[in-house]
Amino acid sequence: MISGIEFAGIASGVKPSGLDLGLVFFREKVNVLSLYTRNRVKAAHILYNKKIEANPVRALLVNSGCANACTGKEGVHDLGIIAEGLAPLLRIKTKEILFASTGVIGRRLPASLIIRSFPLLVKNVKDSHLDAFSRAIMTTDTHPKVVKETFRGKREYTIIGTAKGSGMINPLFATMLAFVFTDYPAAPAELKRPFVHSVKESFERITVDGECSTNDTVMLFTKRGPEDPQGTDPFKEALLSVMQSLSMMVVKDGEGATRVAHIVVKGSKKKEAAEKIARRIAISPLTKTALFGCDPNWGRIIAAAGDADVPVFPSKIDIVLQGELIVKSGVEVPFDEQALKKMMNKKDISIVVDLNDGKVSFDIYTTDLTYDYIKINASYRT
Repeated sequence: MISGIEFAGIASGVKPSGLDLGLVFFREKVNVLSLYTRNRVKAAHILYNKKIEANPVRALLVNSGCANACTGKEGVHDLGIIAEGLAPLLRIKTKEILFASTGVIGRRLPASLIIRSFPLLVKNVKDSHLDAFSRAIMTTDTHPKVVKETFRGKREYTIIGTAKGSGMINPLFATMLAFVFTDYPAAPAELKRPFVHSVKESFERITVDGECSTNDTVMLFTKRGPEDPQGTDPFKEALLSVMQSLSMMVVKDGEGATRVAHIVVKGSKKKEAAEKIARRIAISPLTKTALFGCDPNWGRIIAAAGDADVPVFPSKIDIVLQGELIVKSGVEVPFDEQALKKMMNKKDISIVVDLNDGKVSFDIYTTDLTYDYIKINASYRT
């Protein structure tokens, strides 16, 4: 673990059962960088966090089971009341506490219930309780998601990341909830660009269902103090690696998912066009259900590409599925359908769409769309 960072996770009653309240306590003040959803409907914790001083920070309180989104001024006010209840127990200032929530939209947090649980929560704070914290922030996740790496600067440093996310995944620059902690010392201004870059190259490259959450949050907590004289390059590499690992855990744990597809769109004149096409294919229900059924129905793929609102030339398009060329210049290449179906009956699927119109590419990971996804979300609130 990282010295000076302690975790806790308990069942407070926000959810009918299971762990639902997580706390991270920093023995010394730390810096934080945050990125939030671009959804114009934002959860109360985002509105609250943006109103207070972002640095320094001493604690992070996260709940699952209640998104605390679309709860009006009361939802933001509730967080102030909760902070006032927690701060004295931790002997810190209320403005040194940040929040994050996940769960059902439209319900206010049971503030009094949460505050009553604080003595137990604080009692359970230990540097070895990361797993409990990671479980407390889960909703439909099937397992906690934790990544740890070490890297060298002037000395050896540690970086630890944990995330929750399974459904409602289509981040514009964040994902459900992700928190990264390190003992690497650097000013926020120095790390802002690598932080944003790492998010763009990890959480922005996944989608499960094309839905952008009201609560998407990524936070990076770093040590305050003199910067490492050997520079930030080792940290940048470790940060990107941790975030990419977390993002892959999220997409592989997609609600009801049985397969993960890596979609590459190449041969574009512009990155924006390649990205739009890749994202359009990745969220196409018809493409995703074909993946579930191991159906090499390339018509779904080319139709989605043509519906991305960017110029395409169908007569130039090649499509390679599981390494097999099945479309050349927009026309089917004869292939053994049953053999390809067997090749698609795997957890990892590869789709390459070559526009043959330039040299730029973009890739993204998506999941199949299954019966279980519908079952999970048809009764999510009830």
